[in-house]
Amino acid sequence: MFLKQALLVTTWLFSLNASSQNFAKNPKKVDSIVSLLKTQPNDSVKVANIHFLFDYFVYKDAEKGKYYADEEIRISKLINNETGLANGYYNYGVYYNTIDKEDSARIYYKKAYNLFDKLNNDNGKHSASYGLAILEYDYGNHDEALEITKKNIDLYENKINDSIRLAIDYDFIALIYAAKGNFKLAIANSLKAVRILEKSNKPIRLADALSHLADHELSLEDFTKSLEHKKKALSIYRENDDKYYVTVALNDIGNTYYYLKDYDNALEYLKKGLDTANALNLVDIKRNLLDNLGKTYTATKDYQKALENLNQALKIAEETKQNYRKSEILNNLGTLYNETNKPLKALSTFNEAIDLGKKFKNSEALGNSFYNRSDTYLNLKQPQLALTDYKQYTTIKDSIFSKEKTQQIEELRTIYETEKKEQQIQIQKNEIELLGAKNKVSNLQRILLALALALALIAVYAFYQRNKRNKLAKEKAESDLEFKTKELTTHALHLAKKNEVLNDLKQKAKILKADANADPGYQMLIQTINFDLQDDNNWENFSKYFEQVHKGFNNKAQKLYPNVTKNDLRLMALLKMNLSSKEIANILNISNDGIKKARQRLRKKMGLDSNESLEVVVIAI
Repeated sequence: MFLKQALLVTTWLFSLNASSQNFAKNPKKVDSIVSLLKTQPNDSVKVANIHFLFDYFVYKDAEKGKYYADEEIRISKLINNETGLANGYYNYGVYYNTIDKEDSARIYYKKAYNLFDKLNNDNGKHSASYGLAILEYDYGNHDEALEITKKNIDLYENKINDSIRLAIDYDFIALIYAAKGNFKLAIANSLKAVRILEKSNKPIRLADALSHLADHELSLEDFTKSLEHKKKALSIYRENDDKYYVTVALNDIGNTYYYLKDYDNALEYLKKGLDTANALNLVDIKRNLLDNLGKTYTATKDYQKALENLNQALKIAEETKQNYRKSEILNNLGTLYNETNKPLKALSTFNEAIDLGKKFKNSEALGNSFYNRSDTYLNLKQPQLALTDYKQYTTIKDSIFSKEKTQQIEELRTIYETEKKEQQIQIQKNEIELLGAKNKVSNLQRILLALALALALIAVYAFYQRNKRNKLAKEKAESDLEFKTKELTTHALHLAKKNEVLNDLKQKAKILKADANADPGYQMLIQTINFDLQDDNNWENFSKYFEQVHKGFNNKAQKLYPNVTKNDLRLMALLKMNLSSKEIANILNISNDGIKKARQRLRKKMGLDSNESLEVVVIAI
C-alpha cells in the first residue's frame, strides 16, 4: 500500500527581522517598549519600535498585531516616512494572511512591493514578494510560488549579499518542490539551505532547514537519512529551548521509527512527544502523536492501548474540524478493527473514511481505505464487493503512479536546465576573469595579449562549445536512459506487487469458497482474478518500457539462440533486469518450481554448460 506520511506539516512564515525575534524571546523588553511608546515622539525610531511590536504580537493575538500595523501606517503618513509606510502595508499582508483573507493579503503585499520598488529597497521587495510566494503556496498555487521564489533567488545571488535570505529562499523552494512531488529537487535545494546556514549564527533556521530536509528524505523512503537530519534538528531545538519544535521533532522521529518497524524506539519518542504536547497544550501535535501511537500499538498487538490512543486522536480531529486528518485516523482505526476481528465496526469506519477522502480529495488516504475495506468485505464473505474495492484501490494507485512519472520527468528537465544555466554562468565568470587579467598588463602587452587571447579564446571557445554540447547531449541522454530504466524497474515491481496481491486475494477467496454455505460469487471472483493475471495487455505495456531501455534485445537474443520461444524471451527480459525469482514468478504468474523448470528449459535451448551463469549470459546480450 501507499506510504502514509503522518508528519505535522507546517508552513513557516519566516520572520526576516532579527531584532523582533530577540524581543520575542524577552517579554520584559516588549513591555518596556510598550511603555516607551506612550511618551515617545512621532519619529522613525517610534515607527521601528511599533514594527517590532507587530512582529511580536501578530501570531499570538492577530487583532493586537493589526492595531500596531494601523499605528505604523498612521504615524508613517504623519511624518512622511515612506519606508515605514511600506513596512506597514507589508504587515497588513501578514495580518490578513494570518486570518485567512487571501485577497486582502495579496493587495497589501503588492502595495508594499510597489512602494519598496519605488524606494529601491531590495530587502523590502524581497520580504513582500516572499509574502506573496507563501500566500500562493498556502492556497496550492505551487507554480506561482515557485516563479516568485526563483526571482528572489536570482536577486540575492546576483545583486545582494545576504546569505540568510538566500538560505530561506532555498529552503522555501524545497518545500514547494516537495508539495509538487519533486522530492529530489526538494532535497537538492534543502541541502543548499543547510550548507549556507551551517556557516551562519542562526541555529534555529538551521534546525528548520534540517527538519525539512528530513521530511523530504522520508518522502523518498530513505528513513536512515531522515532520522539523521531530524535528530540533528532535535538537538538544536533542545539547545535553544524551542519546546514547540522539540515536540514536532519527537513526533516525526517516532513516526520514522514506525516505518523502520523499530516499534520500541517509535513508542519511546512518541511518548516523550505526547508528554511535552500535554504540558504545552499543543492540540494539533497531540492529535498526530496519538494517531501515530495508535497505529504503533496496533503493530505491536497492544490493541487496548491502540484503541484508546486512536479514539483520543479522533476526538481532537472532530473538535478542531480537521477532516483531512480525520480520514487518516479512521483508516488506522479501521485497520485495528480488522485486526481484532470486528468487521462490521471496520466497515462502518472505512465507509466514513472513504466519504471524507472523496470530499477532501485525499488520494493516498482514499486508496488505503478502499484497500482495507476490501479485506473487510472478504471477512464478511462478500467477494464481489471486495473485488470492486480492490479495483478502486488499483485505479487510485495507478493514477498516483502516473502522476509520479510526470513529476520525475519534470525533475529531470529542471535538473538539466539548472546544470545548463550553471555552466553558462561559469563561462561568463571565466570570461570576466580573463578580462580582468588583461587590464593589468601594459599597453603594448595588452595589444599583444589581446590578439593572442582573441585567437586562443576563439579556438578554446569553439572547442569548449563543442565539448559542452557533446557533454550536455551525453548528460541528457544518460538522464533520459536513467529515467527510463527507473521507470521500467518501477513498472516491473508494480506489476509484480499487483500480481502478488491478486494471488493473495485469490487464495483468500478459495478458502472462503470451500465453505459449504459459500456464496457462488467466490467462483466468479476467482475467474475475474485469473483473467486479470493472464491479461496480455500488462505484458505489452511492460514490453514497451523494456524496448526503450534495451533496444533490439529480442532480435539479438533470437539471432544468438534461434530455438527460444516467446515465453522464453519474456523470462530472458526479466533476467536481463536482474529481478529476483520471486518477482519474476509474480510477474509471469507461475510458481517458484515453475520458474526453476523454465530456467532449466532455457539453459538447454541456449546450450549453456553447468558452470555458466544464466543471468550473466542474458545480461551480456
